[in-house]
Amino acid sequence: MTDTQSMIAVQEKDNTVSSLILDHDGDLETAGRILEENYQDYEQVLALVNLGDLKRLGKTVEESRAYYRDEHEDQLVLENYADTEVFDRATEEQGDYLACCFLYCKYEGDFQWLVRDFSTGDKRFKPLKEALA
Repeated sequence: MTDTQSMIAVQEKDNTVSSLILDHDGDLETAGRILEENYQDYEQVLALVNLGDLKRLGKTVEESRAYYRDEHEDQLVLENYADTEVFDRATEEQGDYLACCFLYCKYEGDFQWLVRDFSTGDKRFKPLKEALA
């Protein structure tokens, strides 16, 4: 387990964005692959993000280790943004603290995962599937 942090977010149906921090194994090859291979349903992604900050991302919501639910932290930690543009601006400069920023959102008509991989120096969100290829 590495201490590589990332952010996982979902665009809700009212266009707001909710996000959490994943504290371990947040790199593209680990967290990105788990998200792309196991979290393709909007309700499932929403349930994951609604857990709040995660210690570990599992292949299912139940397997994921959440600080509030599983570590009995006093407070549920979940960040909210007015829309994807606000989220984009708020996370654009997080590369010194996050490996990646994953966003499940309406893209080209369908919900899909986008990623901002800070290790590349390119701050644009790209389809996660392409980044993993």
